[in-house]
Amino acid sequence: MDQRRMTSVEIQAYSVDEAVRLALEQLGLGEPDVDIEILSDAGPDEGDEALVRVTAKGMASQPVPRGAGAREGGRAAGRERRQPGNRRVPGDRPSSRGTPPRERPRPAARPRDLDRIDEAEEQVAKEIVRELLDHMGIEADVLAVDNPSTMPLDAADPPTIFIDILGHDLGMLIGRRGDHLSQLQYLVNLIANRRLETWTRVVIDVEGYRNRREESLIGLAERVGRQVARSRRPIVLEPMPPNERRIVHLTLRGNPDVMTESSGEGNMRRVTVQPRA
Repeated sequence: MDQRRMTSVEIQAYSVDEAVRLALEQLGLGEPDVDIEILSDAGPDEGDEALVRVTAKGMASQPVPRGAGAREGGRAAGRERRQPGNRRVPGDRPSSRGTPPRERPRPAARPRDLDRIDEAEEQVAKEIVRELLDHMGIEADVLAVDNPSTMPLDAADPPTIFIDILGHDLGMLIGRRGDHLSQLQYLVNLIANRRLETWTRVVIDVEGYRNRREESLIGLAERVGRQVARSRRPIVLEPMPPNERRIVHLTLRGNPDVMTESSGEGNMRRVTVQPRA
C-alpha cells in the first residue's frame, strides 16, 4: 500500500510509546497531526503487548487490516524488544515506570477496625472461595489479606474483604484481561451477601494479578497524561471495568495539565484523557 495514502494504522509493540512511534513513522506524520486510540495496553504478564490505532487528524477511522500495521509493528518490536527478566512471583510489584515499587509512596495503613471486617466474615468469604475452587477441581491456598492496593479505601466504600488465591498454573482463573477473575469475584460476592448479615464487598485476586495490573494501569495513565499534555490532543483508552477506570481517574486527578472522563455504556465504557482548558 502506498504509505502516502494511508490515513489510519494499527500497530502492536511492547509498549504504548513504541507502538505510537512506529505508527507515526509509518504514516509519516507528527503527533499533533493524528488522533491516538489505545486499543490495548501492554499487560502485566510477559508476552502481552500494546495495540494502538493512529488516525490522521480530520480523517474518519477506517477498518485497518491488522496484517500490515500490527504485524509490521510486531516485527519492529521484536527487533527492539527488551529481554525479559526473571518470571515475576506472587507479590512482586514491578513498576512500569522503572522505579522500584517500594519507592512509591503508600497511604498510611488503616486500622483494621475502620474496615469493619472481623475474622468470622473473612472466614465465610474464604470458605465460599474454597467451595468454588473445589467444584472446579482446583487446588490452591486461599488467604484473607489487608488491602494490597496503593489506592486506599474511602468512607464511601462498603466493608471490604480482600482474598488472594495462591497456587500453581492458575492462569485459567484470571483469563484474558482478568475476565474469568471478574466473573469469579461476582459469583463470590453474590453468595457472600446471602450468608453475611450486612452487605460486604469481596475483592478476589489470584497470585497478585490485580497488583500487577494496577501497576500497569498507573504507568499507562501517567504516560498518556504526559502525551496529552505535550500534544494537547485527547486520547481514548481501551474499555475497562469500573475498578480499573477508577485507578486511571485517581492517578491523574492531581495532574494540572490533564483531566479524565468516562463515556460509553456497559462493557464498552472507557476513559478519555484530555488537556485542561
